Amino acid sequence: MDIWSDFLAIFGPVAVMPWSAIFVALVAIGLALMSIWATRRFTDMEKMQQDMKDIKDWQERFKKARQSMNPIELQEVQEDQGRIMKLQSSMMTNRCKPMCVFYIPLILVFGIMNTIIGNNIVAVIPFNIQDVLPFLTGMIGTPTSAGFGLSFYGYYFLVGLGLGNLIRRPFGLSMTT
Repeated sequence: MDIWSDFLAIFGPVAVMPWSAIFVALVAIGLALMSIWATRRFTDMEKMQQDMKDIKDWQERFKKARQSMNPIELQEVQEDQGRIMKLQSSMMTNRCKPMCVFYIPLILVFGIMNTIIGNNIVAVIPFNIQDVLPFLTGMIGTPTSAGFGLSFYGYYFLVGLGLGNLIRRPFGLSMTT
């Protein structure tokens, strides 16, 4: 037997439900934790929060100056605009650093999981979403007698966004706060 056959034999059980759903959820949690680690490791969070506060304060000053049309306030805000643009550019650069560390393992994990799971249905949502959103059929899953069967990508998208955000929240990295 070759190594590839051994690999597929070991991970064969996670290619079918219900183990596939559990496996994908665990991988999503693991990738979210890796993302948190990379963000904490390569980003100065205190500076990032201070820069975000400075940008928000400037935006409020800019909004008030535009509403009042006070030429002195407008001039002050416009003079500070260059510094704010540099802050925004720096923040974008700092947010990209952890992505470089995170996306390479993500691509590898997705390739391996796609090989293991393939086109199998990972989980079934107990309603017929394809009746309301027919374009989802084939894109993220297929209709089944029990509801709508999600493929690996569709289920990862659902679980990854939901669980990932819940996991990031205690670390102050939530996408919604």
